[in-house]
Amino acid sequence: MPSSASVLYMAALPEADRFALDLASREDLLDVCRRAVAAAEQRQRPVLASWAMPVPHTDALELWRRSRHAASRSLLWRSAWDRGFLVTAGTAHDLSANGEDRIAAVRAAWEELAHDPVTGGGPSSGLPTGEGPLLVGGVSFAPATGAARPPLPDALMWVPAVQIRGSAPSLTGWAAPLGELRLNAVVDRHSDPVQISKGLLHMAEQCLLPQPGEQDRSASPVRLRESVELPSAREWKELVARAVRSMRQGSFEKVVLAREVRYLAETPFDVPAALDRLGEAYPEATLFAVRDGGHEFIGATPEYLVRLTGRTVQTLGLAGTTPRGATPEEDASYERDLKGSTKILHEHDVVVRMLREALDGACADLTVASGPTVLKLANVQHLSTEVEGTLHEAGPGILEFADMLHPTPALGGHPRAESLDWLARNEGLERGWYAGGVGWSDTSGQGEFGVAIRSALIRGNSASVYAGCGIVADSDPEEEYQETRAKLRPMLDALGLD
Repeated sequence: MPSSASVLYMAALPEADRFALDLASREDLLDVCRRAVAAAEQRQRPVLASWAMPVPHTDALELWRRSRHAASRSLLWRSAWDRGFLVTAGTAHDLSANGEDRIAAVRAAWEELAHDPVTGGGPSSGLPTGEGPLLVGGVSFAPATGAARPPLPDALMWVPAVQIRGSAPSLTGWAAPLGELRLNAVVDRHSDPVQISKGLLHMAEQCLLPQPGEQDRSASPVRLRESVELPSAREWKELVARAVRSMRQGSFEKVVLAREVRYLAETPFDVPAALDRLGEAYPEATLFAVRDGGHEFIGATPEYLVRLTGRTVQTLGLAGTTPRGATPEEDASYERDLKGSTKILHEHDVVVRMLREALDGACADLTVASGPTVLKLANVQHLSTEVEGTLHEAGPGILEFADMLHPTPALGGHPRAESLDWLARNEGLERGWYAGGVGWSDTSGQGEFGVAIRSALIRGNSASVYAGCGIVADSDPEEEYQETRAKLRPMLDALGLD
């Protein structure tokens, strides 16, 4: 007889495409859990156990819809760089931290946990960057300073209990013909292998199988109750003017100012529908959604902080913004202004210089594009410069690079210490994860981190939407305010807000 786990996908697929997780596979998972418990006894420390199998017809958005109900914590990731997607549900192990050294603390704990995991099963071939069990999550822009506990920790990364990966055939697609299901657990010598394997299989079923009422997704138009700008438009423009005065006095070269708009609707926001709209409207962006309890942090970022594939490290200087035109002629005019603006070129160069200097010592070879290109999104266009290097043999891993680069001048300012100190004393906004980083690392240190911009923090019928822009010595407060309004547009459209 087939095991209880053999129902995976069978009810959801046509007869010809059905498959079963047979008794031998179930016993293989149990064997991995048993071997991990034995290893924990021998090593006298917790051990990471990970088991994998191929799964057909994976649709990342559908899987993520289910994962949001299967566990209180989940993640969705769709990379614009290699079309890879990742869906997770549940938590095998938490690696959270607070304070200035939050990324370094997570990295040290992950390196210890990821050493010599106990693995089994049949991993899939043809997956995008990364392999094996992953560490996923995000970090804040800066450590929280207020007395109140923030919605998300300064750094929240975890090993997911259920991890599903694949590669979509197109930038706008969510489905892949083949993916990988991976079940992870962190065990100690007292763990029960039978209960662990049963729990993992149950959660996998919840993610992979259609659930009752799943097709009933009719959404009502959003009815807005109220909204508030933090700070107000007048106060934010005054803040820009104050920053300009400080730069003209030589305090620093650039600072990035953010603002928040809070919305309260009559009914809860439809987060999966918002991600679907973002994916359709911004195929060149990397989509992410992190759910922790009642809070969901979502976004569509055009900017990656760092990406590490083998020995190739990549980062992106994205700074300098102008609107899209209503006609091809107007659009081309805006592009000429963008590429010809002394102010914008200076702002962009500050970012590229920092990236080049940060990567130089870690790389045997470093390539910086000879000049910026223009990245055209649906609502704005940016100056963009890629920086790529080849690591020395014993180079840093993805988390070390994230710690090294975050925050770049595109999110904080330059010089880093002076601009961040000014922000801490003047901005008056608890950014949380906005302008922080979201991404993942595998056990070998490969991974991706996106810059968490074009983002929103959602809790039920409440949404905080964020935007920011780089300020230099000749910035105009009204122009900068209008730029933030343009940057808010993607998330407002996705959430159904006018």
